[in-house]
This record gives sequence, C-alpha cells and structure tokens, in this order.
Amino acid sequence: MGNFAIKARQRGVLLGLGVFLAVMALVAAAFRIAHNERAFELNRWETRLHTDAVQPVDMVNGWLSASRDALRNVAVNPTVQIYLSQAAAANSAAPVSPESEAQAAFLESYVISLGSRGPFAASPGAARSETGLAVLDAQRHVVAATSGYRPSPQMIAALIARMRDGSAGPLASSADNSPNAFLAAVRPIQASLSAPPVGYVIGERRLDESFWVSDGSVLAADHGHESLIAVGPSGASRLVGSSAAGKAVSKDSGEYLAARTPLHLQRARDMKGRDALHLGVPVRGADWVLVESVPASSALAGVDARIRNLLTILLLSLLAIILGILALWRHMAGIQQAASREASMKLYRGVAEVLLQAIDQRDPGAAEHSRRVAALSRDIALKMGAAKAEADAAELAGALMNVGKLFVPVNLLTKAGELDEAEASQFADGSARWLDLLARTPFDPPLEPVLRDAYRLGRGESLEAGAVARNTYIIVAANKAVALMSPRAYRMAHSPSETLQILSAPEHAMPAPIRAALAEILTIG
Repeated sequence: MGNFAIKARQRGVLLGLGVFLAVMALVAAAFRIAHNERAFELNRWETRLHTDAVQPVDMVNGWLSASRDALRNVAVNPTVQIYLSQAAAANSAAPVSPESEAQAAFLESYVISLGSRGPFAASPGAARSETGLAVLDAQRHVVAATSGYRPSPQMIAALIARMRDGSAGPLASSADNSPNAFLAAVRPIQASLSAPPVGYVIGERRLDESFWVSDGSVLAADHGHESLIAVGPSGASRLVGSSAAGKAVSKDSGEYLAARTPLHLQRARDMKGRDALHLGVPVRGADWVLVESVPASSALAGVDARIRNLLTILLLSLLAIILGILALWRHMAGIQQAASREASMKLYRGVAEVLLQAIDQRDPGAAEHSRRVAALSRDIALKMGAAKAEADAAELAGALMNVGKLFVPVNLLTKAGELDEAEASQFADGSARWLDLLARTPFDPPLEPVLRDAYRLGRGESLEAGAVARNTYIIVAANKAVALMSPRAYRMAHSPSETLQILSAPEHAMPAPIRAALAEILTIG
C-alpha cells in the first residue's frame, strides 16, 4: 500500500507538473499573441500618422515658400532697389529730393499693403511690434514698415550672419513663443549676387493658433489627434499648434521624443499628461519637425478589446484545467490527504501567480499590490493564532481579491486621480464577473463567499457579524492597509502610523483583534 501511495503521489506530481507547464506555455502563447497584436496595431498607426502628416507638412511648406517669395518680390522691386541704392550712394537713410520723397511714400504704402495681407500679416490679438514686414537700408535703419513693427537688432544681426544666396530664415529667438523671422538682401538693379547689399527686407510672423487656419477651417483629424510643430535649435524647444502654441516642451514628453527621432513612432505621455502615440515628420527647409499625436485610448481601443477577450478565454481555460486537476487531487485525497492538500495549495499559488502576472501586464502601476495583500493577510491570520490551513486560505483569498481587474478597461486601471461613479461601476462589474467564474471553481476551502463578502464590506454594506468568515475581515483589512501605504498619482504613500490611524476610524468597522494584529505587524515592520 505504501509503494502504491508513493507511486500514486509521483504520478500526481508528474501530471500536475505537466499540466502546470502546459498552462505556462498557454499563458506565454497568449501573451505572445497579445504582443504581436499590439505591435501590428502600432505599426498600422505609424503608417496612418505618417499619411495624416502629408497635408499639414504641405501646409507648412507652402507657408515657408510664400514667406520667402514675398520677401524676394520686395527685394527685386525696382523702386525698392533704386531708392536704397540712392540712399547707399548718398550715405544717408533718406536722400532728399522730390523724386525720392515720392519713392519713399510709394515704398511705405507698398510695404504696408504687403504686410496687411501677406504671410507676415499680424494674427488677431498678436503683438504688432513682433509681427510684420520692414525694409532696411544698408546701415539697418528702418526705411518703411508695417504699423508698429520694429525688428529686433539682434534678430537682424543673426539673420545677416546666417544669410546665404541673399536670404536667410526662418529663425526664432530663444524666447518661448517668439516669432519666426525671414530676411532677403536688396542689391542694386542688375548687380551680381556678390555685390554688397544696399539694404534688407525682413519679415516676422508668430506661429500661433491662426497658423493652422486654412480657408476658414482649422486643420484637424478624427480620433482626436493633433498636428503640432516642434521649433527650435534643439529641434524641439517649443510647440506650435491649436492647443499648445508657444509652450515649452518637457524633455520627457512624447512630443519631444518624436521631434528628436523623426519617423519613429513613440508612445509616451503628451503635454496634457495623456498616454498617446506620437510621430515626427521633418519639414524641408527649416529646423522644424511636424508632430502628429493621437490618444492611445482611442488609437488602441480595438486591439485592447481583442486582448481582453483573449485573456478572458485564457482565464476560462485555466479554470477548466483547474477543475480537472482538482478532481484528480480529490480522487487521490484518500491515499495521502496531507500531501495532496499541500500540492493543491502549491497549484493554487501557481495559478494565482499566473493571474497576477496577467493583471501586472495590464496595470503595471499597481504591480505587486495583490502579492502584498496576500502576504499581509497570511501574517495577520498567523498573528491571530490561525492554523496553517486557515492562514493559507487567507493568503490565497488576498492574492485573488483583485483579479476582477482583468475585466476592467486599461485606461481606468492607469487613470491618474479618483474614479467617477460610472467608472467605479465598471470595477464593480469586473468583480462580479470574477466572482461568477470563481463560484464554479471548487477551491478547498471555498473562496467565493469570502471574496463576495469582502467586496460588500468594501462598498460599505452592513453584514451580520456572526455570518462573516474571519478571513473576510482579514483580507479587507490587508487590502486597505496596502492601498493606503502605496503611492497614488493624486497622493503620497501613507506611513504605517498614519495607516493605522485611518483604519481605526469607525467607518472602517474593523474588529478589534484584527486591528491589534495589524498594529503589531506594522509596528514591528
């Protein structure tokens, strides 16, 4: 009989090991499929964002070409060339003669007319002193300019230093939301490009919300995504766009990463703090990068739903396997009950670990939470004098308390801040679905009643004290303690002493023996 029992136990161990390895292989395959699904969707969005960037890039290139052409047209205007040539020859900013006075009046009207309707026209509400068009003589004095516009001497010097082939720009100063400036040299009529300039034409335009307005409509795309421009010597010092004009770019934002690595999809927090996808596309002829951004919650909604369904199927498969394993272990219980119970507990822990890994994949910010709840539940039970079997049951119930997260959308799991009523109901629905699955799984001892009462206590419901298992109060206390001692996006982690003070409040209705055991554990820890 002894040899038979040993062989039966060995067969059971080998079978359990084989099934466990099969389960792990199934989990690995499921996560591999989920990874491939997500990678495929990201590649699709990389192509989509690159396609969506074509129109705004063409728009930017059109504005750059129009800006340069407007300056060149002024620079080769015969009246401008003759007037500035006479001024240079006379070494005077304004040669005095009836003819020159007429030319000056024409020049002033000409510049004002171009500046009011061209690419350098001031936007509604823009500072006119930083936006406009001006003609300068060889000594860089303003000869004619749009109303209120006086170009910065530092900007003029910087543009002249960068001038090639008689033009320069766009160039922006280091100040946030500064305008972009263009410059064109004016040379005498029929003079070669090597001839010294007799003057300059300079135009500046602030890139604000109106930059995206074309034919009376703001450029936009579906799925709530935005088109921005990253501008600056670093390639990403500030943003231009309908919702982020002039904002300094955070070095860890997705917009900055996309601008620094054009044509490579980036997934990171955007300037609004949202999880988003970003793609940068270089703009020809300027130190600019167009950044297309789309919230990940809308872009990846479809693939997240497919992955959630895959995890649900995986969970049901695991539960079916567990049912088969538990039936086999019950059959072997009469041969070696103690060994069978220990093996069952190991299997439970293995299955619990698989489920916790699935939760960690979906909610990395709360990784290890269930494991800490499980460990603290076991410690409280042992501190209260519970037997090993009861302590094991408390540990397992604590580990499985938050498995309902598998049925909750990822964007709620990673939300920064407290949940509203509708979002909280989705967590309750996830817990209910998990309890329904758990009720069909013959854990020994049963866990579904313990967890169901724990959820009811967590919602503030009143339960009949004599009808509630001690482990229910234990895992509720452990879950609250771990949550309070963990940092959240909207608060810092509470210290053990603060946690004990909060849990001592009457609304938590924690039995005195559990409160005393928890206080002893946290004080020693």
